[in-house]
Parts: sequence; structure tokens; C-alpha cells
Amino acid sequence: MYLARNSNIIRNHNNKTLQKWFCVNCIRGKSTAAPKTKTYSHTILSPKTNFPARSNNAIKEQIQKTAQFAELYNWQRENLKGPEFVLHDGPPYANGDLHMGHAVNKIIKDINNRSQILQGNRVHYVPGWDCHGLPIELKALQKAKKSSKTNQISDPVHIRNIARTFALETVERQKDAFKRWGVMADWDQQCYLTLNRDYVQNQLKQFHKMYKSGLIFRALKPVYWSPSSKTALAEAELEYDPQHKSKEVYVTFPLKNLPAVVQEAAKGKNISAIIWTTTPWTLIANRAICYNPQMRYSVVTLSGRPGDLFLVGSGLIEGLERVLQMEINKVVEFDGDHLKGTTYTNKLVKETLPFLDGDHVTEGKGTGLVHTAPAHGPEDFLIALKNNMTVECNVDESGRYTNLDPDLNGLPVLQEGQEVIISRLGDDVLHEGVYIHSYPLDWRTKKPVILRASQQWFIDTAALKEKALAALDKVEILPPASSDQSRQGFRAQLEKRPYWCISRQRAWGVPIPAVYSGDEVVVDTRIIDKLCELIESRGPDVWWTCDVTDLLTPDVIKDHGIDVKNASKGKDIMDIWLDSGLSWSTLGGRTARLYSEGVDQLTGWFQASLLTSVALTEEAPYKSIFVHGFVVDDKKRKMSKSIGNVIDPTTIIQGGKDKNNQPAYGVDTLRWWVASHSTQHSQIIISKKLLDDCQTELIRIRNIMKFLLGVVADLKKPHFTQNVPLNYFDRYMVKETEEFLNHINDSYNNFKYNHVAQSILYFISNKISGLYCHCVKDRLYCSQQDSEERISAQLVVHTILVSLCKTLGPILPHLIEEVWQHHPLYEKPFYFTEHVPVLHANDVDTSVMDAILELKREICVLAKNENLKKFNAKIVLNTDLYEKLNELNKSDDVNESVLCEILELSSVNLEVRNGGKDFEIELAQSKHGQCLRCRKYNVIDNNDKCIRCEQVLNAI
Repeated sequence: MYLARNSNIIRNHNNKTLQKWFCVNCIRGKSTAAPKTKTYSHTILSPKTNFPARSNNAIKEQIQKTAQFAELYNWQRENLKGPEFVLHDGPPYANGDLHMGHAVNKIIKDINNRSQILQGNRVHYVPGWDCHGLPIELKALQKAKKSSKTNQISDPVHIRNIARTFALETVERQKDAFKRWGVMADWDQQCYLTLNRDYVQNQLKQFHKMYKSGLIFRALKPVYWSPSSKTALAEAELEYDPQHKSKEVYVTFPLKNLPAVVQEAAKGKNISAIIWTTTPWTLIANRAICYNPQMRYSVVTLSGRPGDLFLVGSGLIEGLERVLQMEINKVVEFDGDHLKGTTYTNKLVKETLPFLDGDHVTEGKGTGLVHTAPAHGPEDFLIALKNNMTVECNVDESGRYTNLDPDLNGLPVLQEGQEVIISRLGDDVLHEGVYIHSYPLDWRTKKPVILRASQQWFIDTAALKEKALAALDKVEILPPASSDQSRQGFRAQLEKRPYWCISRQRAWGVPIPAVYSGDEVVVDTRIIDKLCELIESRGPDVWWTCDVTDLLTPDVIKDHGIDVKNASKGKDIMDIWLDSGLSWSTLGGRTARLYSEGVDQLTGWFQASLLTSVALTEEAPYKSIFVHGFVVDDKKRKMSKSIGNVIDPTTIIQGGKDKNNQPAYGVDTLRWWVASHSTQHSQIIISKKLLDDCQTELIRIRNIMKFLLGVVADLKKPHFTQNVPLNYFDRYMVKETEEFLNHINDSYNNFKYNHVAQSILYFISNKISGLYCHCVKDRLYCSQQDSEERISAQLVVHTILVSLCKTLGPILPHLIEEVWQHHPLYEKPFYFTEHVPVLHANDVDTSVMDAILELKREICVLAKNENLKKFNAKIVLNTDLYEKLNELNKSDDVNESVLCEILELSSVNLEVRNGGKDFEIELAQSKHGQCLRCRKYNVIDNNDKCIRCEQVLNAI
């Protein structure tokens, strides 16, 4: 180990320079040494530093102040000359306390930014917050309900004021936590919030640009609608329950206008089409049955319904038999194109309805005949448009029937309303069951959504699709291990998205700046310019407080023929994904080098940013995206309050009530866990065991840093630039250190933070502690204090220490700044210290060290765990290896050879031979006595000290 032999040793600071007249041969002469009972521990130069072996939260808080964490961002912008690295911050949502997902995301970003700074590059990083949206509004409504003025519940301005206050308070709480985590930014002056006036003004103008180019339009379409939130939702606001239980029914509809082939088979019998649906509540909105002209259909009999005939797809008969548990027999089979012109009746609808052809009908599931409700399905809606059908929605914002009969009006369609519909169909229901499938839920309320036609605002993503896919092809997706899967998922979302619903029927958000005059919708740049002026003078609520006439200039009224008396402002706000998707506008024309978010943002912010940027600039807003996973517990379950497995970042840092199960690990452990575990897996496991392991690794790191600081503690400034000769071992270690640093920087630049953590631990254990420091401790402890051989080792240790600071700094900035405060070169924080003198690598034949270490492994086997310093070795080598090692085995008769230092032997005798094995080793016990000072077996005659130690003591 690299630790001192005696932890109580005190280094002597009064060493004197060795006098030139000192004669080695005099020492070899008559000895006057006392019997070997003396102790020389007080003369050993053991490492000494005030750097503590442990840290705590109070120390970390103090370090953040003394190391100027708050000033670092602006300092590096002004002082660093390297290329600019732009990392655009995806805005966290300002609706509550931070969780482990936030910790992963923000710390990953900070590790990147700090690594760039330590490589001399300027970083552009402006944190942001997404401040609008339903969760915040719901909390505002809850607060308003507690108010004595109940009318304020419906007052949008009052709701907006409460929501704004809540969002801003949340931002401050989250900001304080990010600061405690050591995340570097200008937190006081350079943050963007989607509720800021300038952000809202820009968003309104960007909206108009897309509207003017034809990419934004208003139309009646079926969209995902959340009855629990009373608003339209975009795909990104859905989450899917794979085990959702829906009511399924197989229903018969009597046919009227039969095709000839069916009439012949029917022979006067009743014949009905069978349809299957998992949304029985939509059957009252049924307006057609779709078939596929390319499929085969059959008229069949059912054993459970004798005397009647039924129409189904031929390829689905076998499956239908299993579901209905009836025997089905074909009467006649024919091509689907014969069904053109067929009509039918639905006892819920007072009219005769048509059969219509549709390519979306398949033999995958059901009966081959698809119930079509244009107000409640995307394919249904397109069929209606194609056939000039009227689209009417009889479901209100709460998901209840409306404008029907008194027995249905007001019933929730997913509950009682559905049961009434099924009961009204009576015997027309062939089968009723439960269908388990993936079903969309409102991601906020976790309750089922429906498809409901309404007038909404849309971005025409179909028009952007090809440009967006082409732009995505140029984007690098990281990490490489999951890039193909991420890219495929991203592309799939873009390809299947025909439009993006961007309107919401809420109060807390950015208004869609449309004025309505009769049937005309007016979106005009002059209205938006006027609105932006009013926002500047009256505040962001002005859309809700001003009169519509405040927005309409005479030329706008004239150009659009607006009836001012009947004109009104729109009540829709923009989807918050449009809010955050436009955040690239804050980059001032820059293209981000990196976006870094969780995998869920492939359908969210990554996509919203790409689509808006392509729409407005025809380019992607980012050159690369880094996709990290979700945090789960040790059983790979998502964090859930109901399960009770939620681990809070604050608890990790400060500890919980139960200190045994929830100890205070500190911010270093949190950041080390993120680096070690969050960039290589789609599921990021966190557990007490992993945190304990991280803490153990940090103790190892602190211990080696403490040792290295102790070694260099007595160096003075001139020493760091002193041109001392380096032996082979020193030069080898400098080269290894430089290559280690380059390797780590390469891993940082490729976002392989887990490789960084592993490589650092390996380097500490195998190169620093296990090899160099272990082998040179005699040089460091026992050589003369100002000797070249000791200073050279100290300068190598200093180079190692600085390199460790550079490699650990991005992950553990608190620790590194604490280390640097105990360094003899300390004048200002490590991150602000641009030039630290270190040794630089020269050409070194590392294969020589490989050979030496191979010899040492064999020697250790032969020594059988004995102290190697007790042994002399005779090593027979081949010619090539002999020539290389012989140079390292030369000694000045005072200090041991480099080869002996590495092999830790008392002496080495090399011999050469041609052919045979690469080497042969013979060990023999040293015949010399043990030095009481350095403990080597190299004492000549009857002395108690070796020559080197005698010289050192005489010079003190």
C-alpha cells in the first residue's frame, strides 16, 4: 500500500544539504554504530496534509462559496478561448419538488459542461423552466376553491395569477437545489422561463410565421380529449396502460340494399353485418360501415342464431367462432368489391347508413367490417371527409353525452352512458366481453382519454415530415449502444404523426392570437404586434383583460371586414410542447451542439424542437441528442409513492429520518452515482447498496488524494518548474498519466461517463496506488528532502494529482476544489486556475515496463508472500530484453537502481543468453542486514543504517 509505515511519524523539516566532501568509502570503513536498537522514525519524510479524510454538507456549502461556484459560468465565458460548446437546456416543469430524474438530467449536463471547461472550451448553457400547463393550473384552481370568493374559480386572470405565483416559487426552490448539486450556470441573470414576457412575445411571433406559411391551421378533427382535464391533448401528453380493460361488443346491423350475390344467397332471410368495437359508447355516433374491396367476404349461418344470415370477412370466421362459441358455416363467399352500394340500419340512428370502402380495414382483428364514427376516430374522420359526410360530435368537454335524448344527456360515455347504449341495442349484441389492450391515458390525471371531434388548431406535421426526417438523419444520437433503437423510435413517431394539435382549452398559457368575427378567423401580424406592445406595457395577462377593440387597428378592421360589435378573442391557449419546443429561439441563432434529456422526450421535447425548428429555419436545432433512461429501484420498478420506493435527491444528500436506512451520503455520492450508472442503461437502478458502493469508491478516491497532497505538501513554487532528471519509472508514469487524461477526455467527449468512473478507479488502484506510489515510497520517505531523486518523484506525483483533478473535476467539483485548497500552488479555485505546471511525456518504451511487471509477477509467486526486499534475484534474459533492463539496473552505490525500485528487491543480477525462454529467475535471501531507517536489506558490515540513510542523517 501507499500509506506510511507509521501513521504517527512526523516529518523533519530541518534537513541540511549534503556536503560535497562526503566520502562513501568512509562509511564503508570502520563502523561506530550503536547496537541496532535505535529508532529513526522521526527522520522519515512521511506525507502530511490537513486535507480531511471525510467531508460533510457544511464543508460542501463552504466550498461552493470559497471556490466561487456562482461566478464560474460568467468567468469561463469571458476568459476561455476554446471553441464554444452549446448545450441547450430542456426546461424542467415548474410544478413540484425535484426527483431523481431531475438529478440524472441536470448532473449529466453539468458533467459535460465542466469537462468542456477543463479542456479549455467555452460553454453556452442557459437553464430554463416550462412554466405553463394544466398541472400548475389545477393547483391554482384548488387554491382558488379555498378562497371565499367562489366566482374567482372561473376568472382566468385570477387563476393565472395564482398559477404564476406557484410556478415562480417552484422555480426558486428547484433553482436552489440545482445550485446545491453543483450545477454550473448563471442562475441569477441568465435563465429562461416560458412565462417571461420576452419569451411569450417571441412565441406569438413564431406562431404567426408558421401560420402565414400555411403550417398552422384551424379545423374540426377528432383529437385525443381528456374528460378528466377537459382539454385536448397531443400524443406526447399520453401514456399507455398495456393492461387496460375495455368493454368489447360484437353487434349486428340489419342490411337493406343488398348486393346481388348476397340477395341470391339470402333467399328472403334476414341478413345482418357483424361489427366489433371496444368503444360501444361511439355506436350512437355510427354513420357508416367500412369494408375492404380487396378482401373476401362470406354470408354465414350461426348455430346460436338459427334462421338468420350474417355478413363477415372470410379470413376472420375461425376467430369469430372462438369468441362467439358458435358454429359458423359459409353460405356463399365473394369479393369485397361487391359490397359497394350496400346500406344498413342502426336502431340507435334514425336513418339508413352506407357501406364505404376503406383501406384501413384488415383481417388482423374483428369481423372485416369496421364500425365508423367520424367524430371519434382518425380513419373514420378521413372516410367522412372523402365521402362529404357531416361530422357531428355529441360528447361534451367532460366526456358526457349532449344534444341527444334526455335519458342519455349528461351521462359519462365511459361509464353509465356506455351501458345504456349496450342495453338499447338489445338482441343486436351478439357478444359482450372484456378486451385487454394498450390504451391511452392522460399523463397527468392517469385517467382514460377519448377521441372527440372539435374545432382545434393544428400544425401540419405531414407537410414537415420529409424535411424533419432528412434533418434527423444528420443528427447524432447518443449513447451509441442505444442510438439505433432511439433513432427508429424517433422516426416512427415522426412518420405516423399526420398533425399536431396545439390548442388547449385552458387559461394558464400563451393565447392563440386569433380574433373571431362571425365565421371568419383572423390571425394578423398587426394584431400580434399590438398584443406584444400591450404585453410590454400591461403584462402577460393582457389578452384576458383587454377589450378586443384594443387589438384591432382601423386597417385590420377594414382589410378583414371585421364586425367589431360581434368580434371576440379566442379562448384557446397553445400546447405547452409548443412553448418548450420553441426554446431553441433563446440560443440567439446558435445551433446546439447537444440536447440531453430522458428517453420519453423522443416523443416530446426532442420532437417538438425538431418540428418547430424545421418549420421556421429548415434545420434541426441540435447537432446531437443524448438520450438517458428512467430511474428505477433495485427491482426495476418505476419510482412510485404508492409503492413507497421513491428516493429523493435531497434525502440522498442530507439523509432522512431513519439515519440507518437513509444516511446522509452527500452531493459527491449523488454525482458519482449519476456518472457511474445513468448513461449506459435505459433503466437506471438506484438502491442503498449502489449508494453504499459509490460512497466506498469515494472514500478510496479521497484517500489517494489525501496521500498525493501529503507527498507534494513540502514542495515550493520553484520546485514545480525545476528541471530535474527523470528516471525511466518516472517518465513511464508521466506518459501513462498523460494517456490516461487523454483517454478520459475522449470518454467525456463521447458522453461515456460510466467509462470515466471505471477508468479513474482502475488508474488509482493499478497505476497510482498499486504501482508507482507503492514502489517510490522509499524515495519519497527516506531520500534527502531536496534531492533530485525525491523531487522528481514528487513532481510526478504532482502531475498525477493535477490529472486526477482534471478527470474527477467534472463529476466531483466539490471534492476537487476542496483538494486544491490544500495544494501548495493554491491561489484561486481549481476551475479558475488556467495554467498549472506539470511534467509532460517523452517517448517511453512501455513494453519494457510490461516485461518488468511480468518478471515481478513471477517473483511474487516465487517469494510466496514474503517481503520482496529480503531477496536478491538472478535473472537470465534473452539478448534483447537484457539490453533494455541492464540500463535500468545501474546504481550509484548509494541509491538503488530503477529496476530494483520497481521489482522491490534488495539487488538484481542480470545475465544474458541466446535462445530458450524469455527469462529465468532465481531468488536468494539477501545476506545484508536490514536498515533500521528504510527497512531495506542493504546494510554493509555491522552498521544499523544503509549508505543512503547514513548520508541523509549526516546532512540533517
